[in-house]
Amino acid sequence: MEEEERSSTDSGGAPAWMATFSDMATLLLTFFILLLSFANMDIVKFRDAMGSIQQALGFMPTGTGMFQHTSKPTEFEKPLATSALKNTNYLIQQELQEMVKEHGLERDVEIENTPRGVVLRVRGRIFFSSGTAELKPQAYPILEKIAQIMKRFPSRVSIEGHTDNLPVSGGRYTSNWELSAARAYSALRFLMKKGVDVKRINIAGFADTHPIASNNTEEGRAKNRRVEFVFYEEK
Repeated sequence: MEEEERSSTDSGGAPAWMATFSDMATLLLTFFILLLSFANMDIVKFRDAMGSIQQALGFMPTGTGMFQHTSKPTEFEKPLATSALKNTNYLIQQELQEMVKEHGLERDVEIENTPRGVVLRVRGRIFFSSGTAELKPQAYPILEKIAQIMKRFPSRVSIEGHTDNLPVSGGRYTSNWELSAARAYSALRFLMKKGVDVKRINIAGFADTHPIASNNTEEGRAKNRRVEFVFYEEK
């Protein structure tokens, strides 16, 4: 009888540890299901966040790694740099135009925004007497404005002298090459005296090799006798 009673008692339920194990397994299963649901819901946001952090730190990953930004990778440094450059060029152009209006130089000064940079084109008669490279007083306001701009903006400046195709006769210079280079150098010296860093300035003399008008007329030759200041960013 005792054996029969023990047998009936033992077959009446599972051991006590099984209940504890079952509870733990259920809790673990619930936990992993919860983790899986979070991962499926937030993976896009998570990757987006990681991509934003990487972009802010200054690099973008290539390939299809775990932390790839979900949007199409784009180069952000160049567009930002281009935008800043365009804004700088616009500001320089605006200031030069105001200077031209203030001094009534519309007939003799042109300003153009080109792929090279902002070009300030000044007819030679404003800067120099015929056959000379000595600056006239009329040139001072223009050069002073250029000095101010160079102190405020990081742009470099190329000073370029140009002449017409008529040969130089008499005087200090024996060719248009010498004359155009000397005129560019005179402008450089003025800017040096105003405290501009000469390392940011280039000069060149092109003689009559870069005409912007026909040399067959006096008006055309007058346009070709000029000094150009090109504001540009070093690449």
